[in-house]
Amino acid sequence: MAQALTVVAAVACALAFVLAPSTPRFVAVLASTLALLLALRPGREPPQPRLGVDAEGAVVAGNGESEEAAIVQYSSPAYVCLMTRGGRLALWPDSLPATEWRRLLVACRWRRQREGGGVAAAGSRTK
Repeated sequence: MAQALTVVAAVACALAFVLAPSTPRFVAVLASTLALLLALRPGREPPQPRLGVDAEGAVVAGNGESEEAAIVQYSSPAYVCLMTRGGRLALWPDSLPATEWRRLLVACRWRRQREGGGVAAAGSRTK
């Protein structure tokens, strides 16, 4: 969509310059042409972050080349925030397939319980 809008803007600037030449319109043609070249140049897309849960239950995040254990900063049924070496990674339920989202929530909850994150121990009334 952005590329199509850039093409339309460049054509409009060129048409305006042809109909009524002026210095500001010439500068607009140059600027829109430069923007068009930058918008249409082939580039490498940034690697998509990969997310998974390893066999020990640790949440692993990475870009495919290197993966590392991510620190769970916050988790709820509607939002998970992970801290990786590359920065903060925010996840919502619609960002993953349903089975992967449930697995991530279980891993976050299990990790929090294992690290003693304030979860009350099961007493005789809960058994």
